[in-house]
Amino acid sequence: MAVDFSKFDEAVNSDELKKEINEAPEQEFDEVPAGRYIVAIESMEVKPTKKGDKLMFAVGARIKETVDAAKKQDNRCIFFNRVISGNRSTEKWNDGRAIKGVLTWLSEIVDHDVEFKSYSKFAAEVESIFNDEVEDAIEIEIDYDPEAFNPISIVEVYDL
Repeated sequence: MAVDFSKFDEAVNSDELKKEINEAPEQEFDEVPAGRYIVAIESMEVKPTKKGDKLMFAVGARIKETVDAAKKQDNRCIFFNRVISGNRSTEKWNDGRAIKGVLTWLSEIVDHDVEFKSYSKFAAEVESIFNDEVEDAIEIEIDYDPEAFNPISIVEVYDL
């Protein structure tokens, strides 16, 4: 969907906005540190990567409670993204291993097996799982490590 920015451009005084931008303080955003958190999943989908040449499984979660971390991180967002198409095809890493990892991760939060039949069917199943079983239905206790290959490890799932 293309956005028509002209009405926004016309509604602003460009010189004043540039001055506000220059005078605004620098913003520093610390990465959420490794720790144990209770989160609510706010988004979960299969979508193209930014370049659009691969597909990825993408999860966005909001921290509801800091269980064990240096300081409270409540209400911050964390993400888990896994490319599931277009990976290197080696014995150590390929699309099959990437998809299997996502299937294993999903099986920890739902009470049934999730299967991969095709990318389109998998995307539809992920959407259905999110809409019908995850969104506003569960919270998850996780171990989060932004430096790890699997940044979100599920500890326990709580029904709401």
